[in-house]
Amino acid sequence: MPQSAEKTKDHVSLFKEPEYTEMFAAKKAQFECRPTDDAVAAQTEYTKTWEYREKNFARTQAVINPAKACQPLGAVFAAAGFEETLPYVHGSQGCVAYFRSHLARHFKEAVPCVSDSMTEDAAVFGGQANLVDGLQNSYTLYKPKMI
Repeated sequence: MPQSAEKTKDHVSLFKEPEYTEMFAAKKAQFECRPTDDAVAAQTEYTKTWEYREKNFARTQAVINPAKACQPLGAVFAAAGFEETLPYVHGSQGCVAYFRSHLARHFKEAVPCVSDSMTEDAAVFGGQANLVDGLQNSYTLYKPKMI
């Protein structure tokens, strides 16, 4: 049911409309490596336990050094040392934009890096199709000796 400025629904009631429930069901059916409903329910219950709470609150350090921000950044940094290598990130385009700008400031020159531009859906429910397409496109465009 389309909305108008005069009749705007809250997201809770809006996403219960038939057009949205059908769309979500169709998306859910096509996800690769989808977990079972029982596995999702078990994980949801685990996140409500005291053990999970204590594990999360036990963290004591904050990341200060941006070079130690995440493992993919370290991998891109390491790959930059190999001749004719194209660093490839299986993740979002925003991550690669951050990596490239961070390393470009460090090296004072452009840093090659590409991603398969995964969406939120692909990141959560599997992104093998993105990975295959991204690798093919990267090789076709840049012809690196190693990805």
